Amino acid sequence: MQDAYGLALAANGTLQIPCARYVGQPMAPCAANVTRKGTDKADVTVTWPDGGSRVISFDAGLPASSDAGSDFRFTREGSLNMIRIGVSERFEIMDTVVLGD
Repeated sequence: MQDAYGLALAANGTLQIPCARYVGQPMAPCAANVTRKGTDKADVTVTWPDGGSRVISFDAGLPASSDAGSDFRFTREGSLNMIRIGVSERFEIMDTVVLGD
């Protein structure tokens, strides 16, 4: 099932985003929940299929930090945020996930 933006939704309404946890691992769907904190701030909690989670914080609509102690960086292609944390973690989060409608 997909929402109005074509984002995949799980049966329980949890958003699915592409992610990878390990070096060389292909991107796979990971469950994600969004906590919006005003018009341009949000926390996206991504749950790994094999357990554990990562919180990615957005400020001014852009990826700003995570709860990991590793290097945090991102690039953008249109409205897609491609986030890397440390050597291996990768996430793809659309602006609509963070900003909503």
